Amino acid sequence: MKKKGEVKEMYLAKKSAKILKPLLEKYYRAKFIGIENIPDTPFLGIGNHLGVYFMPESFLWLTKYYSLKNKPPMKVLVHNALHNISKFLVLPEKEFGILDANPKNAIEALKNGNSITVYPGGDRENAKPFSERNEINFYNHLGYIKSALKANVPILPIVGVGGGETLFVLSSGEDIAKKTGLTKLFNLHTWPIYWSFPFGWHVGHFPFLSLPLPSQVTLSILPAFSLDEYTAEDANNSEVLEKINKEIISLMQTELDRLAKGRIPIIGNINP
Repeated sequence: MKKKGEVKEMYLAKKSAKILKPLLEKYYRAKFIGIENIPDTPFLGIGNHLGVYFMPESFLWLTKYYSLKNKPPMKVLVHNALHNISKFLVLPEKEFGILDANPKNAIEALKNGNSITVYPGGDRENAKPFSERNEINFYNHLGYIKSALKANVPILPIVGVGGGETLFVLSSGEDIAKKTGLTKLFNLHTWPIYWSFPFGWHVGHFPFLSLPLPSQVTLSILPAFSLDEYTAEDANNSEVLEKINKEIISLMQTELDRLAKGRIPIIGNINP
């Protein structure tokens, strides 16, 4: 049974999800595979996500999750830049389940009975060029595995396809980010150059008055990846971390390849 504080804490997240869920699912013609794989106990969810600030995979996953019953409260780890924006806008972070993406916050949330979602690829994956949209890359970020090991929870891989077709990224702009100091000052590794509807070409992460193209988006939730054969001490073993990361990425890439096979950009897969 959930405590009153927990219900109140996630009120706005669930309320927003209830409103947005039917709209997002209809707009993106969303398909969900493997809902039955979502554990009823705390887990660390990881996913690939694209679309710069549109991020359809993220919003579809969260609105779907908040509609499910008898699941642990969900917290979301967001990039420091987004976390600072939420503070600037005076958003009630607890009621939206927003956490700054750092290991301490992740472990504390998991040990308190929450599940969390994190996107290990960060802004580099989110702003990948169109030609790389169907490639899983976490850029050697292993913090998610350390957190799961220390909190003794499984990792739930969530594979998305279609988000990279809501706009067209020409370049991630990693050189721009480095040369302008954005990487050093704000931990932003990209400053993308992209085309979005209806105003054409844009540069950067600022949310322009654009609309995402109605790309068909599919989310596939794979079976939870158990870490029972490991211990919390393995969080300090680089060989173990790299082994687990390689296995998870391989599983996710295999599924993404399957989902992307025969897919027509924006339209989706015409096969059943």
